[in-house]
Amino acid sequence: MRRFRIRVATSADWRALAEMRYRFRTELGSPAEPKSRFVRRCTSWMKKRFRVGPSPWRCWVLDDGKQLLGHVCVQLFEKLPNPVKDEPELHAYVTNFYVIPEIRSQGFGKRLLDKALSWCRAQGTDAIILWASPGSRSLYRRCGLVEPADIFELRHAARLPRLPR
Repeated sequence: MRRFRIRVATSADWRALAEMRYRFRTELGSPAEPKSRFVRRCTSWMKKRFRVGPSPWRCWVLDDGKQLLGHVCVQLFEKLPNPVKDEPELHAYVTNFYVIPEIRSQGFGKRLLDKALSWCRAQGTDAIILWASPGSRSLYRRCGLVEPADIFELRHAARLPRLPR
């Protein structure tokens, strides 16, 4: 019987995490660079940000003792100081949440997300944000996340109106 565990990612996981990131994102769209180049670039990025000690990043992995099967990452970011009582000055961004297709719909994604959300609450965050794929929305709702009406987004591809000179 396979045993699964969720744990904080270590430096030994970075390459496998980068490879899984590639798999995750290419399930959603065509790659813009070769896998080998992406894995090198992403591994280097993780080395700089997922370091031991104080870091705004935290990443958890699901493994079976042989390989990584899923992951979720969180970045904490500060709000400006606020004079309002009892409003925390920290937000969290959940990203890179992925479980391999072979073990989806078995509760592992919920367990990973619960671990991340619990850690966010323990850090005293005011709000936890993420961008949901269509297939993940029901899971996010079951975990208590809602779609707010007060958030705006501007994507880089959007054209901004020209200002008069």
